[in-house]
Amino acid sequence: MKTLLRIMIYVRPNAKWVILAITIMIMATIFDLVAPWILGQIFDEGISKRNMSVVIGLTLALAGIQALKSIGMFVQGYSQELVGQNVVFKLRKELYEHLQRLSFSYFDRAQTGQLMSRMTGDIEAVKNFVGFGAMNLFTGMLTFLGTTIFMMTMQWKVTVISLITIPFILFVLFRFNHRVGPAWSNIREQMGRLTTTLQENISGIRVVKSFATESVEQRKFAQRNEQNFDTNMDRAKLEAKAFPLMGLYGGLTFVMMIWIGAIFVVRGEMSLGTFMAFQWYTWGIIWPLNMLGWQINIFQQAIKAAPRVFEVLDTPIDIDNPADGVNTANMSGNVVFDRVTFHFADQDVSKEKPILDQVSFRVKQGEVIGVLGATGSGKSSLIGLLSRFYDVTDGSVQIDGIDVREYELGGLRRSIGIVPQETFLFSASIRDNIAYGFPEATQEQIEDAARKSQIHSFIETMPEGYDTRIGERGVGLSGGQRQRVALARAILMDPPILVLDEATASVDTATESAIHEALLEVMKGRTTFIIAQRLSSIQHADRIIVLENGRLTEEGTHKELNEGSGFFRQLFDRQKQIAHQ
Repeated sequence: MKTLLRIMIYVRPNAKWVILAITIMIMATIFDLVAPWILGQIFDEGISKRNMSVVIGLTLALAGIQALKSIGMFVQGYSQELVGQNVVFKLRKELYEHLQRLSFSYFDRAQTGQLMSRMTGDIEAVKNFVGFGAMNLFTGMLTFLGTTIFMMTMQWKVTVISLITIPFILFVLFRFNHRVGPAWSNIREQMGRLTTTLQENISGIRVVKSFATESVEQRKFAQRNEQNFDTNMDRAKLEAKAFPLMGLYGGLTFVMMIWIGAIFVVRGEMSLGTFMAFQWYTWGIIWPLNMLGWQINIFQQAIKAAPRVFEVLDTPIDIDNPADGVNTANMSGNVVFDRVTFHFADQDVSKEKPILDQVSFRVKQGEVIGVLGATGSGKSSLIGLLSRFYDVTDGSVQIDGIDVREYELGGLRRSIGIVPQETFLFSASIRDNIAYGFPEATQEQIEDAARKSQIHSFIETMPEGYDTRIGERGVGLSGGQRQRVALARAILMDPPILVLDEATASVDTATESAIHEALLEVMKGRTTFIIAQRLSSIQHADRIIVLENGRLTEEGTHKELNEGSGFFRQLFDRQKQIAHQ
């Protein structure tokens, strides 16, 4: 009931269209109830009395009623679809906007395929109920009730005897409703898993083909597909058992109406016109009950799909924009990590080792800081806290003496240009990808950023230059080219803080050297963090910090660390040895 009431909240803004549709439904139902009575009058007052003027007049009245009903059905159908589409539009808009506001922690756990399934199939199920199921359910109930009343006033004995099968139909509907709900719940979940498997396969198709595991992926998908098939067939069995049985009872109702009605006509207790009208009215009883089975189906789909949508909408936003966020327009770039400890959201703080443990250091505006550490040492988490992708568990991260949690969130992230290790490019032109964070940039500014990232000359060799469209996720460009486009994207933002997270890992040594030479000008006056594995990437760093198992173990200049015996010196000796081999 709670879910249904929440769905109705999305219907409320369309109240005038709902009222219009319901009004037309009521009028159409009245027409449907009057039409059989007119048919009875045609037989009793026209045909039996050989009065053709009555027959013609009442026949034209039936035709007029049908014409009005057809016009009304057009308006009703449009109104219902408009209500359903408006609900879908609002739900999708809210869901998408909420997803944009959720933190990295949520997406670390969420499955993309499940989110896609909820954004599409689950919301569509809600629309079918709101736009079609609910209103037709109302129409059916109104038709059944009105038909019964009309029949009782015309000949109550025949009506009561003929309706003896109705409790059996209602019992079938009750059992069907009780069983089909869990079936649809399983179907929605299986569909989400199937979509997840498909999404992962398409996204990772290069890995699949590289390891020649197509057959493994085919079996995985086949298993999910078979599960989806089985759950749908379980639901189909319920429908196959319920609907024919309801049809049988409905047919018996019709047969009994003819049999009992004929007896009453022969006895003279019922006119032939009333008998004919009852044949029409019978469908006003059977049709709503048979349709009720389909409405239950639509209702259960929505009731099982809606909570999956609301589950996402109800996910709390753990990193939100502060109400009176500090403006970042005059940000300089002085950074302080003060006794920072960090756990991921799904970690047990009391038992599990933190990702970062009591990390403290200071960076002045314009300094270039190299960040070294083995895989899993916490380097990327360090940058994630700076951009507030995550919030610290303890301690604070400050920029210009202000905790990052106090800054306006969008401004904070626009003030930190990040070139991530895993480069993502959109299916758009190279120009649009470079200008993604600064869409109003001029062509001159875009080209200047491309030159600094050593990608301009390559772009000019492309068929349509900067207007060349690249494939999904940057397909069509090499790893190094994608990284340089991403680097140009960050440079164009002109942020006071620049973060290069293995930004030159996919380029050759010569290109890396050229990029770093070009970046010397870019980094002037700009606080820069360079996360790297190759020492050549941090040769221009003013200072270097070393992370080991989440703790800051070394800090100093290249010369100072080289004179020690820690991680930096070991890495230096190892890379020097490799270079001489």
